[in-house]
Amino acid sequence: MKIFQDIGAIARPSQICALLPLYSGDDEESFRLGRLGRWYGRLVALAVLMSSLAFGEDVLFASREYRLVASAQGDTEEINRTIETLLCIVSYTMMVLSSMLSASQHCRTLRDIAKIDEYLVVNGFRENYSCRNLSILVISAASAVLAVAFYYIHFRSGIGSKKQVILLLVYFLQLLYSTVFALYLRTILMTLAQRIGFLNRKLDAFGLQDSGNVENWRALSNLIEVLCKFRYITESMNSVAGVALLFYFGFSFYTVTNQSYLAFATLTAGSSGSQGEVADTMGLSCAWVLAETLTMAVICSACDCLASESNSTAQILARVYGKSKQFQNLIDKFLTKSIKQDLQFTAYGFFSIDYSTLFKIFSAVTTYLVILIQFKQLEDSKAIDINQA
Repeated sequence: MKIFQDIGAIARPSQICALLPLYSGDDEESFRLGRLGRWYGRLVALAVLMSSLAFGEDVLFASREYRLVASAQGDTEEINRTIETLLCIVSYTMMVLSSMLSASQHCRTLRDIAKIDEYLVVNGFRENYSCRNLSILVISAASAVLAVAFYYIHFRSGIGSKKQVILLLVYFLQLLYSTVFALYLRTILMTLAQRIGFLNRKLDAFGLQDSGNVENWRALSNLIEVLCKFRYITESMNSVAGVALLFYFGFSFYTVTNQSYLAFATLTAGSSGSQGEVADTMGLSCAWVLAETLTMAVICSACDCLASESNSTAQILARVYGKSKQFQNLIDKFLTKSIKQDLQFTAYGFFSIDYSTLFKIFSAVTTYLVILIQFKQLEDSKAIDINQA
């Protein structure tokens, strides 16, 4: 089955993390979610959930023991770091839980793609997608964050040994799941975009062919039917990944905002002469912002590419529409739905994910950054007044 050859490189890591179900079967008829795969996903989800509850309780009720630079942090920084750590835990936990709950739908979607691949291969589809270089870049960024975090937490902070292990484990799980999830999602979405692009090119060729040929009418009918199926497959894949996307983008947005604020706070501290503390906080802040921005860009670009390729089908059909009256009734059905509803990849329906999402996120980050800086200045002024009194 071609789809499993295309996603083979990222499929195994995704299955180990329980983001992709352990399936069985060598062809599309026997392909299914086996009992082993179902129970493995449940056990991983249960283990992650139980550990997350334990970690979350410890972080929430012992937040002062997780301070990286205790002397430099005020109440605002402490609250922000605690919320960020809790969101980190919630993010990867929801990735696992949502993947486990949607495992059956996920398998049905992959089986539907495998069935359509038979038609595509017969018609000359040979493309495959590789994101090897991009994977190396994303994995390197995630590894850099973990290495920087380990250095600061283990060597430069006053956090106890047990708390160090918990915090590093939380960071590791978040980076692991976000990296694997982003790379798997990009791979599957780009393979879908390649298939839709192949069909769009064949569809565009109808504008140059003899419209009176009955075989052309049948071929066009098959193409439109397959494109409609891919539209449903894309919507189904969005449904599978929607919850994970929502929680991941929520965590990423807060992390980028908080780490940008902490970077500003350390720069402000640096102007007062606290250069050692600036190095501690600034390094980790920059690492988090760069890694999360890169991961979001990987997801947004894949979603935008698939949506653009799917929505371009209506424009191609509009050109073919005037070629022959025989085509018009057939095309009308597809165009009516396409014009009314453009395909969008969304975070569980809350917001669309495309290239503009990054701009919107950083616009919101700037706004919230101004608010946090004002709180910081208010807190500093109160501390000065108390000292003077």
